[in-house]
Amino acid sequence: MALRASAAYTGPVKKRSRLVVVSDVDGCLRDSATGSCGNAREAVDRLERAGVPLVLCSSKTRAELERLRGDLGVDAPFVVENGGAVFVPAGTFPFAPQGSVRRGQYDVVEIGRPHVQVLGRLLATAAKVGVDITTFSDMSVQRVSAECGLSLADARLAKLREYDEPFRLVDPDPEARAKLCRALRSAGLRCASGGQYDHVTLATDKGVATALLPRFYKRAWGEVTFAGLGDNENDVELLAAVDLPVVVRSTDPGPAAFLLARIRKARVTAASGPAGWSEGIRALLDGLTGRPAAADAPVLTSSGSGPDDTGTPG
Repeated sequence: MALRASAAYTGPVKKRSRLVVVSDVDGCLRDSATGSCGNAREAVDRLERAGVPLVLCSSKTRAELERLRGDLGVDAPFVVENGGAVFVPAGTFPFAPQGSVRRGQYDVVEIGRPHVQVLGRLLATAAKVGVDITTFSDMSVQRVSAECGLSLADARLAKLREYDEPFRLVDPDPEARAKLCRALRSAGLRCASGGQYDHVTLATDKGVATALLPRFYKRAWGEVTFAGLGDNENDVELLAAVDLPVVVRSTDPGPAAFLLARIRKARVTAASGPAGWSEGIRALLDGLTGRPAAADAPVLTSSGSGPDDTGTPG
């Protein structure tokens, strides 16, 4: 059952509620292959005009997200390294968020454990089960640049890990990866697939961090509705933590199918990447304001509607 934007989203949003959007970055707001935001910048501008905060929630480091936020002109809080910490620009709220510490221009709520602890436990666990891995910490800036398609400057920012560690198996083998992931969970680490690399954190994930945000916004604003956009397996906790989950399609149907199978109330975009992200934002904003759906209004598909739920790009 295809739903127009206004029909899909006016129901769950209370009349006096304000909207907050939490979004993954690569594969959603930004094209994973090219790094371009494409026409998503127009949707970002529309969020700003509507007074809707855009909270970036990514596996990226603080340094990477600071650069992206500057490029986009976004000034809302942001979540780094798969829920490692929430960085709240000082003055965002008329209070210091509970549990935060002031670090320079931010009130920081740390949720995950320090990177040195995460890396140490990852290496010890991999050695214990006999699985050879390559970590970001092992790799030079030049190698990160080459493998990830980043400039040297961006590769340096990507290596400034504070809370999580990206890694991959030296010899890709699904059985070995499954064995390692089970061992990591037993060791208290959370392992999430981020595409080319897996990421491990200790005591946190994107959902844990996202679930903290309503406390701050509700205290400042009152009634708040949270929407979330994600495209990959490591976004499942993020989407589970929001009121209005939106799955952004990718060229690979697998991740969307994975997310829709687990987040039954999610909607999925017809387009993929930044175009799909823009489609989801338009649908959320048009639904919240009650605008009538025009002939070219974005159509988001319910996750319970049959063949379209496979995540095949549309």
